[in-house]
Amino acid sequence: MPDITGVAASQNTQYEQETQRESLEGNNGLGQDAFFKLLITQLQNQDPLNPMKDREFISQMAEFSSLEKTEKLYSLLEDKLSSNRVIDNSNLIGREITANVEGVELKGIVEAVKSSNDKVLAVLDTGSEIEIKNITQVKNVEA
Repeated sequence: MPDITGVAASQNTQYEQETQRESLEGNNGLGQDAFFKLLITQLQNQDPLNPMKDREFISQMAEFSSLEKTEKLYSLLEDKLSSNRVIDNSNLIGREITANVEGVELKGIVEAVKSSNDKVLAVLDTGSEIEIKNITQVKNVEA
């Protein structure tokens, strides 16, 4: 009878791990917290007579380290891309633009270009902030 209980516990643990994996895949990626939860679950449910081998543990830690560095690199690239988009659109400063925002035509002279929430915005002399993608016309300001 103890073998049947062990099988049931093993199946239950496997079900919990599959459920965790499915919920993590729903997030489109593993984060640091998810990795540690999986590792702790794995260590808690391992067979004491046949513990996880050192190589497996080291391999998982190396994978985690690689994942963490990749996430940092991705974050740095996102920041760089955002600043590049602002610089690329800085030529709009001092020019008159026309933009269509939700069917309303807005005009003004661009005083600044900024990045906010992954969007590049042109700040007009009227105080309006227009998303760059909504600009329909750019003109030089006559002196």
